[in-house]
Amino acid sequence: MTHRRELDESLLSEVTRRMAEISETQHELARRQRILSHAATQLRTGKGAESVLAEIREQSPELLRDYCDLHVTLTPPLRPVPRVVASA
Repeated sequence: MTHRRELDESLLSEVTRRMAEISETQHELARRQRILSHAATQLRTGKGAESVLAEIREQSPELLRDYCDLHVTLTPPLRPVPRVVASA
């Protein structure tokens, strides 16, 4: 009987832990959804992308990090400024 009780308690503990983990994930996803929904509204009403992105980064730095990394990667490199060569 003791073994069964230990098994029951162990299973209950694991189920409770996983439920708490799911709850935390749901809260984080809801927070991210609120941030992105607000950002979408701002962009639709004419606010500039730079300021919207700055607000997103302020609230959740990791939220659009992959987008920012991709955007920076796709930005063409700056061309060097031509130098004027003095003739001798």
